[in-house]
Amino acid sequence: MDKNSSPGLTLVEVMIATAIILTFLVALIGTYNTFMKMAFASTDIVKAAYLAEEGIEVVKFLRNSSWEGNILTLSPEVDYNLTFENNLWQATTTSIFIDGIFERKIIFSEVYRDPSAQIVSSGGTLDPDTRMVTAIVSWKRGAATTTKSIPTYITNLSED
Repeated sequence: MDKNSSPGLTLVEVMIATAIILTFLVALIGTYNTFMKMAFASTDIVKAAYLAEEGIEVVKFLRNSSWEGNILTLSPEVDYNLTFENNLWQATTTSIFIDGIFERKIIFSEVYRDPSAQIVSSGGTLDPDTRMVTAIVSWKRGAATTTKSIPTYITNLSED
C-alpha cells in the first residue's frame, strides 16, 4: 500500500460523484415534467383553436343553407352551442362539452353601418344582412378557465 493513497479518500470521491449525478438527474426530471406540462397545455390550445374555427365554418354552412331559417332566427347576444344531430348542424342554448373538456359558444351580434357603408361600433344604421359572429371555446386549466375566441363577419349571400 502506498503511503500517499488513502482508502477513505476513494469513498469521498464516490459520494461526491453520486451527489453530482443525482443533482443532474433531479434537474433532468424537473425539466422533463415542465416540458410535458407545456406540451399538454399546447395541445389544449391547438384543439381549442380548431374547435373555434370549426364553429365559424359551421355558421358559414348554416348561412349558406338558409340565412332566414338559420341565422335570422337566432337572437343577438345569446350564447349558442352547436350540435350535429340527424346529419344536420343546429344551434342550441343547451351547454355542450366536447371531449368532456371544451365548451364552444357562438354569439351573434348585430352590425351597424355609417352613411359610407363602413361598419361602426356605435350609431349608424342596422344592416340586416350582416352579423358579427364570435366563436368562443373555453376549458379548465388547473383552477383557471382559459378561452380562445375568433370573431368574424358573415353576410347574407342569398339573392332573395
